[in-house]
Amino acid sequence: MGIKLFAFSRRSEGVTIEEFRQYWEGVHARQVADEPTLRRHVRRYELNHRLLEDYERDRLRPKGSGAGWDGVAVMWFDSIADFEAMQAEPAFGAHAEDGAKFRDAAQLVVLTHDPNVIVDKPARVDAGAKMLCILRHEKTLDLATFHEHWLNHHGGLFQTIPELNEPLLAYDQNHGIEIPGARFDGVTEQWFESFDSFVESLMVEAVEREIEPDLVYFLDPSATEYIMAGPPTVVIGEA
Repeated sequence: MGIKLFAFSRRSEGVTIEEFRQYWEGVHARQVADEPTLRRHVRRYELNHRLLEDYERDRLRPKGSGAGWDGVAVMWFDSIADFEAMQAEPAFGAHAEDGAKFRDAAQLVVLTHDPNVIVDKPARVDAGAKMLCILRHEKTLDLATFHEHWLNHHGGLFQTIPELNEPLLAYDQNHGIEIPGARFDGVTEQWFESFDSFVESLMVEAVEREIEPDLVYFLDPSATEYIMAGPPTVVIGEA
């Protein structure tokens, strides 16, 4: 059983989408992949670039809330000890400081357990779009209740209701590790054939009837952010 690190990032002011992607992938990520003392601690490392079609949502964000997120980095480690060992390496300091060259200082970060697989179809490997949603539990729920409800009730809706299950190629829940001061409680990953098929999946009657009321029950809407990404760029590990 391992752990995953999710980091939602946005580009710095004045940095274009293309500049952000090129630097993130070609320079920043390579500092881990090409440095043996850092790479040895990482089981897998991927970059999820936001789809261009998804940027249209930023027009609808509340005034003053800032732009949306440009991508999500995901790192897999065998243990928290391996994650902490990477951070303790002398080369890690320069890598952390390098982030200021292309991305905003604000990031959304959560450490999670390995995923609970809710839906897994062979076509997962051919997905053209993936939703990554970082979330926090509704404050009136305790964490144990939140995790049980998210896994068994909410996840079960996508297993048992055909119109919710059909558009999905895969669905993983990454439940957060209970660390003092953690700002978020997990990340949902859902795979679709395309961005359009994701949008169409939101239009079915079961979303309004089952999903929307359930989200209000167990999630804090002020702490829910998502992006739609294309197939990931794998930096370390198998594609």
